[in-house]
Amino acid sequence: MFQSVIGILGAPFIEVIIFVLLVAYFVIHRHDRHGISLLKVFILLIIFIYFAWMPIVWPSLIPSSMRNLSVFGMFVINFYFFYSLILARIERPYREALANLVREPEKHEIFRDIWSSGKRFYYYSYIFQSLISGANPFHFLSDIANDRVRDDIKDALRQLGVEKKLISLSLMVGFMKSRLASDQNLPADFKAVMGKTLDDLDKHPWLEEQVNEFLRLATESPEDLHFPEWMAAFEKTVTGNN
Repeated sequence: MFQSVIGILGAPFIEVIIFVLLVAYFVIHRHDRHGISLLKVFILLIIFIYFAWMPIVWPSLIPSSMRNLSVFGMFVINFYFFYSLILARIERPYREALANLVREPEKHEIFRDIWSSGKRFYYYSYIFQSLISGANPFHFLSDIANDRVRDDIKDALRQLGVEKKLISLSLMVGFMKSRLASDQNLPADFKAVMGKTLDDLDKHPWLEEQVNEFLRLATESPEDLHFPEWMAAFEKTVTGNN
């Protein structure tokens, strides 16, 4: 059975048929935003023609070793092409889930979709690297998938905060008020004083403008922040000194 499959895949015309089918699939789904690029397909086409030309046009003029090498090259191109198409197909629901997070952040089930589709995508993306990583492939894939999905969620939430102005002084004050009200260990007098302080903080237009600008720069372009306390905190973070 295995030898039969090898024999079929070892035929140059079978590899050509497989490549044509993969190209047809690409053309049908060419408008997919998360599909592979036309340039990548064009490069694969040129390389495939290079391998396929001699064994198909002049099969009797080349030695069998060269013929087998050409067929193997065609097989590698087809395998990579197929892998790229499948990877793009798996990536689509993950990117759509991240886009849904930006559009509808109040739906908690979106996070479940992000984690499930994200892990599937990164498992498939790094499956070959895991085999040569020198570590347990399952641990390697789990660690890298968790890190990448977590970073993608952070980027999506950061985009959400910047685009929808969710990072602002008024929301910070609202957050602190909710924490203040829910903390049962704080005395009533302290809550009253801090509540008034927070109200005063939220009422000053100039202060609100400056805090909002700081939050915007800190999330969008922290390199544009220049003041002594920020530079000292940045230096401590880089050097690891407390």
